[in-house]
Amino acid sequence: MVLIGAPLAFGASEGWPQTTAFLLIGLAAAAWIADALKAGVLTWRRTPVDLPVALLLALVLLQLALGNRALVAWALAPPAPVTELAARFPAPFLTVGSLTPRHGVVSVLVFAGYAAVYFLVVQTVRTRRHLGRLARTLLLTGAALAFLGIVDYMVGERWLLAWRQHPFGGRLSGTFTNPDHFAAWLAMLMALGLGWVVARSPGRRRSAPSLREWLSVRELREQAARRYVPLLGVVVMGVALVLTLSRGGLVNLVAMLLALILMLAAVGRARRSLVLTGLLLVTVVAYGGWIGFGPLLARLSQTPEGSADRFHQYVASLPMLAEFPVLGVGLGRYGDLYMRHQPPTHLPAQVYYPYAHNDLLQLAIELGAVGAALCLFLGWRVVGDLVCAHLLGRGACPVDGGEGEEAIRNDPYSLGVAVGALAGFAGLLAHSALDFSARIPAVGFLAAALLGLATVALHTRLQPGHEQLLSGSATVALPRARATALFVATLLILTAWCGAWLYVQRVTQAEQTLLAAPPDTTTARADAVLALDRHSTDALVVRARARQRAALAAWESPPAPGVDRQRVAHEGLAAARADLRAALAIMPTNPWIHLDLAWVEASDAVVQGPGGRDGLAAALTHGSRAIALGATGPLFYAGMARLAYSEPELGLAAAREALARDPALLGEMVDLYRPLGLTPEEWVAFVPATAVDRLDLAMALEARRLRADALAVYAGAVALAPAREASLYRWALGEALGRAGAQAEAVATLREAGRADSGNPELERALGAALGRVNDPEALDHLRLATSLMEARATATERRPFPVRGARLSGLVVRLAGDLDDLGRYRRALATYLTERRLWDQALPEWRALAAADPRDAEARFGLGQVREAAGAIDEALEDYRAAVALQPRVARYRKRLAERLWQSDQFFQALNEWRTLKSQAPRDVDVRLALARGLEKIGQPGDAYREYREVLQLQPEQPDADRAVARLEGRRRS
Repeated sequence: MVLIGAPLAFGASEGWPQTTAFLLIGLAAAAWIADALKAGVLTWRRTPVDLPVALLLALVLLQLALGNRALVAWALAPPAPVTELAARFPAPFLTVGSLTPRHGVVSVLVFAGYAAVYFLVVQTVRTRRHLGRLARTLLLTGAALAFLGIVDYMVGERWLLAWRQHPFGGRLSGTFTNPDHFAAWLAMLMALGLGWVVARSPGRRRSAPSLREWLSVRELREQAARRYVPLLGVVVMGVALVLTLSRGGLVNLVAMLLALILMLAAVGRARRSLVLTGLLLVTVVAYGGWIGFGPLLARLSQTPEGSADRFHQYVASLPMLAEFPVLGVGLGRYGDLYMRHQPPTHLPAQVYYPYAHNDLLQLAIELGAVGAALCLFLGWRVVGDLVCAHLLGRGACPVDGGEGEEAIRNDPYSLGVAVGALAGFAGLLAHSALDFSARIPAVGFLAAALLGLATVALHTRLQPGHEQLLSGSATVALPRARATALFVATLLILTAWCGAWLYVQRVTQAEQTLLAAPPDTTTARADAVLALDRHSTDALVVRARARQRAALAAWESPPAPGVDRQRVAHEGLAAARADLRAALAIMPTNPWIHLDLAWVEASDAVVQGPGGRDGLAAALTHGSRAIALGATGPLFYAGMARLAYSEPELGLAAAREALARDPALLGEMVDLYRPLGLTPEEWVAFVPATAVDRLDLAMALEARRLRADALAVYAGAVALAPAREASLYRWALGEALGRAGAQAEAVATLREAGRADSGNPELERALGAALGRVNDPEALDHLRLATSLMEARATATERRPFPVRGARLSGLVVRLAGDLDDLGRYRRALATYLTERRLWDQALPEWRALAAADPRDAEARFGLGQVREAAGAIDEALEDYRAAVALQPRVARYRKRLAERLWQSDQFFQALNEWRTLKSQAPRDVDVRLALARGLEKIGQPGDAYREYREVLQLQPEQPDADRAVARLEGRRRS
């Protein structure tokens, strides 16, 4: 039931499916004990992994017993003066067993469940019939789920597997949540299927039956069906594996096939195995080609990037071995410490990595040197017994199964099943070097079952009706007293096992409900979870945050008679502090809890009144511990920057480190420290010492009108600019100087940039504009040169004046000027210059070219209208003004010019309509209202004009034109 139900229930990876699977394992173990009690004797078949598994179980129990006392003592130590951002992490820890022993219990239970599956298979599968039934059931389940998954994949929606969770888009995942885990499960079953076909194949015959005999003799047809129909199921599973698009699954498949061929070659059956493997590959390729290998090839094309990403995680995880070298971080607790080493590309403080995506590496980190040695010991026992002793005849079976030639198994049935099972296990080991599939119960159960099948096949003579155990066993008679003791012990263990899983499920479900609850109900729900499990860190943190919010709300509320706001706030913060310290006693390496506690301490310091470094000592201490545990996470540094706001030296250092990890925090950090009135030198040191960081900061400061500070930072960026980008940074500085009114410095800076980067159209344009602002006639030459240089680049592959590489710098350049590669930018600068100097005949062709290049360019149509109006082409100018207004109806100067031109052309009512529109767009524009009032008065609507003049006086009292008009209109009324 477990081996079938787990894959049907999404791999039994979480929730009730997981709980049910492990409950069934407990019941199966109890049933095995019950059979022994009924028989009056308990027989234990010895296996090569008995001792390694017992030692590993003892190790993980020792980890739980040792716990995390040393870490808790560090996390809850009294506050100390903070002189560095990151607190010293007192590694290596030699006496820590598990970072979070309460949460590690679940991983220990999972490990015990895997071991139980292995031992149940070994102890209960005793005959050829039992082994065949189990193998056929597994193969049938795998083929059925693969076929149903393929159908749903081809249909594109949940149909036959309607109960499954939503799979990854575009990849076949069957009933599993993750396609990679489904691929691992399928690959193991494919190995078992190939081994089964080999096991069922006939031995060497002097004369094989002819095709006519195969087709005409019923017995031969049935034999062929029993032997080769499983191969069809293997092919279906192979096609399904390909459609998972799992790179790890393909590695699994290749490793499995190689292991299968090598082991069959070692026992003299390589020829048949090569035929089967070739047939499998040809069929899978044929079906894959028919369905389409495009998605798989696209997936494989991502392998270099994906491999690099995984490799970075592996390298980042290695320091954890040095910090906890002896006993590791605790089984299943990899994610509790990885954030301390998580590389920036993995988005620390945003993405949580509970797995290393390399089960072998993660196991070494979690179990330490001792556990790694025990795992190697387990592998040595398995290979030494099942492969070396029983397949190759080298060495002795460690459980009295023979030595040398006597240990070799020659039965084709045993060899086929064992080799297939071992190949599947070997493939999973290869897959585990790239993924965490073995941590999924359905995959782990199957791996344990395959290892158990191999153990049974090689330790039992499987002659039908004459089965014989070939290895040692331990038999214990069960008289009444001993049977009673065993029964009581079994009942207690079963009760504890089932109770533990049910309790874990109840708590997990309650915590999930809590985290999804509305904010106004979190306190009550957290209390309910804590009533169920007083050590629930999720509930403690949620309740602490709610208590902190309530305390701050009370502190910030208006004074009320009989209410001591300080006392209420202090008591609420004290309760929040107690919750968070209790949470740290359970999870001392969680940086978020440290940061939450830091804010509670900072809030209490504000409420109580002590200020400065002494008053914030507790807050800064926990802030520094949060940084130590989330050393690559920008949000922890940003939190420290806020906490240390009153300590600029520490706070500015924290802000700089935050920005080094996440430049997107720049605006927030600038707004935070702007009120302190930092000097230009302090602003320059505010960001990491790189040109791009300083350019980003300079732009942010300029946007906040801190021009002097911005210019200092722009200059700092130029000082650090790489040689190939120096002209870009000088251009940015020159433009900023021009915007600040320092035209002489702007011209000098741009000339220097132009000398270093001659032929740059943007530098010529910027220099021409700067010269134009000081009325230097040389400006026209530079503007014409800029236009001609850009025209020459019209057919060039690279049109950008500043061809930068980095995505961030490219984004900053776009923010400074998004149209640097557009010829219109340069022609517009020239046309504007000519128009401002009233060189109408020269400006006209430039504006015409702009309008022709982009008929939706409103500025070009407006400029063209100005030039035509100056040349006396009034009708054409009006059409251009109308086009500009139509393209940009909310640009006031376009509509004002149109209204004025209409009025001058005696098109009074059209002009009035434009002024009314301008009034609705800018109701506080006095000039627009005066123009509207004068127009109304002109066309003989004095009443409406009078109201407009009065509204002008409401906006601007004693406005002279409106005063005179109102007096004049009121005089008319009196007369």
